[in-house]
Parts: sequence; structure tokens; C-alpha cells
Amino acid sequence: MSIKRTCATGAALLAALAAMPTQAQTRVRLYGTVDAAVGVTRVSGAPTEKGLLSGGQSDSLWGLQGHEALGGSSYAAFALEGGLDVAHGAPDDPARPFNYQSWVGVGNANLGELRLGRQYTVGQAFVSGIEVASWKDFGLGALLRASDNYQVSKQISWRSPQWSGMQLGASYSFDAGDAPAADASGGSTYKLYSLALRYEQGPWLLATSWEQGSALRVEALGGRRPSAAQLGASYNFGVARLAAGWSRQRNGFVGRNGGDGPAPLQAAGLKGLGPVEFINGGRLDALYLAASIPMGHGELQMQWSQARPHWDWQDSGVRAKTSQVMSLGYIYPLSLRTSLYAFAAHGRAYAMDVALDASQPSVSRVAFGLNTRF
Repeated sequence: MSIKRTCATGAALLAALAAMPTQAQTRVRLYGTVDAAVGVTRVSGAPTEKGLLSGGQSDSLWGLQGHEALGGSSYAAFALEGGLDVAHGAPDDPARPFNYQSWVGVGNANLGELRLGRQYTVGQAFVSGIEVASWKDFGLGALLRASDNYQVSKQISWRSPQWSGMQLGASYSFDAGDAPAADASGGSTYKLYSLALRYEQGPWLLATSWEQGSALRVEALGGRRPSAAQLGASYNFGVARLAAGWSRQRNGFVGRNGGDGPAPLQAAGLKGLGPVEFINGGRLDALYLAASIPMGHGELQMQWSQARPHWDWQDSGVRAKTSQVMSLGYIYPLSLRTSLYAFAAHGRAYAMDVALDASQPSVSRVAFGLNTRF
């Protein structure tokens, strides 16, 4: 679906809403997750770290969601959501209190939903639904970074109604970068496009997405466009849920969730695209396999992922190694909202914060924690 088609659909949706009578039926919901764990983390070549992790099973966050009926099958909606650092009692991003979501939108049962503001891309939202075992730094998004927990500012998105389980989505960010440094040269806006399709019916969840950023017009990077193609599937057999995913990422991480990156890009407000070898024509192919199995009163979760880089490191000339991430964990519910958990995870040629760098370390983590939702 083209951006023109998306804008036309949005215009039709707004016109339909304007014709609706006002019948205010408003509801606002406060919600959140508080998660903390005691963990031991070992990274090759560095001292062992022991301490408290904020968000072992899932991110800690709080938010507000609002919904107002506008008459007929139309409505207005909004979401304000921010991450929390439970270990320090602070926002994840002090400069951006609602760093996860801050959008307002309108919807109609026949035309879908239009959202404006900071939000997830439709590709991330649709494909990440297959995830099993979302352990901190070792989940689906560890190597399939276009399904990681990232958000995009200045974005407009549209989600279609569901047709027999099928749903289409499109999103566009006018500028997904940060403000460039005052002395930056050659800076330009970083536009991000996302198209996604999913099918969710009974035990099946199938999803695919395509995301692409605008050309990186920074000296020595050749005007390349970061992109990511993804496929994901999961099936619930009752006795187990199985999931599989694949992605091909080119010319950097589209979600800018791969570390600081080269200095010229940082100055232009585009940190997070990954190492320069990846940005300048590199390719990263990743696979994901996972299973969750009910066991006793809880659930056993296991996952494995692999990413094969197609580039050589500039400083050493050495071919980049294949990265692997694996984990095994157990979740024990104490109630409908609260659970205990434990997991062990390991990564080879994997850097937790940036996914890939020239040091390509090994990393292991064992953690025990508590998760509660409200």
C-alpha cells in the first residue's frame, strides 16, 4: 500500500467521523507492569556483574489509554505510555516521559484506525506478536532488531479492520531521527516507512513486514537506505506453542536500536543504526525458533536465534562471526496478574546493548524475578 493510498484512506476515515453525531461514552484506563529481578551477568573480558535488573521478563512501564464513542461504529482513542527503571525509581528516558507511546487517533469499524504521534511501527507491532520468552536482552528482538521494543516519533499509522482474521497496516514517520547537533553538517530528516500484514485466527498467528528508511546522506556512507524484511509464524497446539521467525536487515537497523554507531551519524541525530560496516552495504540474516510448554502450574519457555552478518570488520579485516542467542526459562503464576520467573540465557558473538560489534563477546545471564501487572 502506498503512502498516497494510506492518506486517502485516512481522509475518508476523517470524513466519516465528521458526519457522526456526538454521543460521548468515554473510558480511560490506567495500567502498568512492574518487573524486577536479581541477576548475574558474565561478559567475556569483563568482570561479572551481580545486581538488580529492571525488567527481567518484560519492561516495566505505566500508561493511560482512552476511548470515546463518537456514534455509530466510530470512536476516538489515545495512549500515553512510559518506561520505568524500577531499580532506580526513575523514568527510562527522563527527557521523554512517554517514550513508549504518545498518540491520538480515530477509528471506524469499516475503515480501520488512524493514529498520530510517537508509536510502534506496524511492522514491529505485527511481527513481535510471535515472541516467546521475552527475557531482558535475550528475546526475539536481540537479533531480529526490527521486532525489538522500539518506537518512532512523528509517525502516522493506519490499521485496517480485521477481515476473517486478516489485517493490513501501514505507517510513515516524517522524521524518525533525533535533533542533529548544532555543528552537524549534511544532516537530513530520516523518514521511515513500514508495511505489514498479519493473520490471526484460532491457534494461528502469521505476520510479515517490510520497513525502509530514507537514504543516509552522510559523507562516506553512499546514501544507502536501511531496510528490514520479516516473516513470523506461531501455532498453539494446546500442549505447546511453537514460533518461528526470519528477517533480512540491510544497511543498518531501521529502528535505530543498535548502539551509538559512527560519529558522523550521531552528530546528524541518527545514532543507533549499528556498526559502520553494516550501515555501508552490509546485510544481516536472522532466524528465530521458540517454544512454550505448560508444565506444572506454570510454563516452560525456550528460544534460539541466529544472525549471520555479511561483512568484514574494517579495523581487523576479519570476517564477522555468526551470532547466536539462546535461553531457557520458567514462569510460575501466583495470581492472574503476578508471577515468579527464572531464566538462564547465553549469547555467542553477541553484544547485549548493540547486538553486534567488532569485539563479538560471549555473554551469559541467570536471573530470578517477580512480575506484576495492574
